[in-house]
Amino acid sequence: MNRRDAILGMACGVAALSGRASVDGAQEDSRREIVDEFIKVRQAQRFTQESVPEEDIQSIVTAGLNAPSAKNVQPWFFAVVTDKDLLKEIDKAANVNPNGRLSVGGSPLVVFVSTNGSEYGLFDGGVATDRMNVAANLLGYGCKTVATAAKAANEPEFKKKLHIPDNYTVFAALLIGKEIEKSVDGVSGATTRAPQQEKVFFYKK
Repeated sequence: MNRRDAILGMACGVAALSGRASVDGAQEDSRREIVDEFIKVRQAQRFTQESVPEEDIQSIVTAGLNAPSAKNVQPWFFAVVTDKDLLKEIDKAANVNPNGRLSVGGSPLVVFVSTNGSEYGLFDGGVATDRMNVAANLLGYGCKTVATAAKAANEPEFKKKLHIPDNYTVFAALLIGKEIEKSVDGVSGATTRAPQQEKVFFYKK
């Protein structure tokens, strides 16, 4: 069983426990285990070409649409792409290696996330992107967010094909698919993170 299957199994367990009339420490333990597993999840690097079912795509997109939004402006627009030819065109326009880590063409599903110029647009768009990331992981998929190809998607020809409104700008591309096993180790193969004491301050009473 891989890590994402473990997360899904524990999430289902928590859902079942939540429906019980009385809950003991098992529910809290399961929730903690889910958080611990999410901490270990890293961006996928390579994907199989197995297509993502429509039902899963709808669930992932719905998670993004229901993300929190400042003043409920909902300043996002998602262009969901499964057409490999279009993704290869975007790769070419972005001048990225089609077999490299910045390529969108190697993923069976890509969500191009754009926002308008509202005050909290980028913040809200980032939250929505991460909500879709979490949903995809819970459904058993690997995810990766890239920006290079996203910039290329802002070219007029691509915005027209993707029906992105004129006043919206693509800032991220979320790649989703079944991860090729052992393409990258989730812990030792991940980029080293700065120690907590450098990035967090706790002001306690």
